[in-house]
Amino acid sequence: MTYKITTLALACRVIILVLQSFTNHLLPDHKSDVFRSPIAQQTQTQHVGVLETNEFITHNATENSWLDRTVQFCLGGLRHWDGEYFLHIAEYSYSYENTLAFYPLFPLVVRAGANALFALNMGVSLRSWCLVVAVLVNVFCFCKAANALYALTQRIFKDPNKSWNAALLFCFNPASIFFTAAYSEALFCWLSLHLMLECVSEFRFARTTITLALSIVSRSNGLLNAGYPIYFMLRHTILKSYQRCFAAVKITLCLIGALTPLTFFYFYAFKQYCVPHHTVAHSEAVLNYAREKNYILAGHRMPQNSPWCDNTFPFPYSYIQSHYWNVGFLRYYELKQLPNFMLALPVLAFLLYHCFTYFRHFMRILLPHYP
Repeated sequence: MTYKITTLALACRVIILVLQSFTNHLLPDHKSDVFRSPIAQQTQTQHVGVLETNEFITHNATENSWLDRTVQFCLGGLRHWDGEYFLHIAEYSYSYENTLAFYPLFPLVVRAGANALFALNMGVSLRSWCLVVAVLVNVFCFCKAANALYALTQRIFKDPNKSWNAALLFCFNPASIFFTAAYSEALFCWLSLHLMLECVSEFRFARTTITLALSIVSRSNGLLNAGYPIYFMLRHTILKSYQRCFAAVKITLCLIGALTPLTFFYFYAFKQYCVPHHTVAHSEAVLNYAREKNYILAGHRMPQNSPWCDNTFPFPYSYIQSHYWNVGFLRYYELKQLPNFMLALPVLAFLLYHCFTYFRHFMRILLPHYP
């Protein structure tokens, strides 16, 4: 079944790639004031008979190589919105403070692959390689996620038809484009499903800890994945009479190990933006774009910048989400979001119903006299 699921996942990725390329050229981009990763290039522009060279361009520039233009033509629609941030981090690292909202695993993987290919000197810019590698990584992760979902569903329900339908719906869903664009969704989804599969199969300490750690540094909500090993360890302790002290030590070590990479990332962020005498060398493109957008640069700490540095626990994520995008607890729940809530209502009702059904079934097992 792995071959069949992989074929299905690859087929739907090909469809998505074709559709995004077609619509990206058919429909004009919305001209919003959003982040665009800066581009430094040499160009020539005619202004009233005067030839100007080495003009700095930040938006909508095209690379000189025909291979770069081919990459942009085929995959350009996959680098919009958050994809710009991930690809910027892969190319320039965390040069601006607002990029700290995007966790490092996906851009690190893309950076490693892009640097390896760029070293081959094939006439393709690092910027284009970052986009190509990001798409290839996401296609690979999507195929692994589809297989993990099938295996997880088969493990729980032991029904090949139900497992196949789950994989089919996963591959052809309305949000499928986000699993191919330069986002971390595909990687995070694969790690999350693999973690669930590890928990329902056998709690292997090393594999569970590593998978949880990687999911935590791939997306901010990866912290919620800690609930899976905690739940299943508690469940095994209650239903199978495991030694409670041993189980508590095991899950504590698992959580400590899983949080270690995130801790290193926070130390890195603190060093880049909070240490007064720490300096970082930036390219001219990054510096010019920072001046244009009034962004805070790494290695340029000013007393009025980055107030999160002075917190007892200097974690930048909440501050950056609130300061740059007005995102915070319950801020999304506004009257203008009512159409989005209505769209989500059928799925939410379905999930809540089955959560309630499962909880009632579990309580009946735990307490035989539960109604």
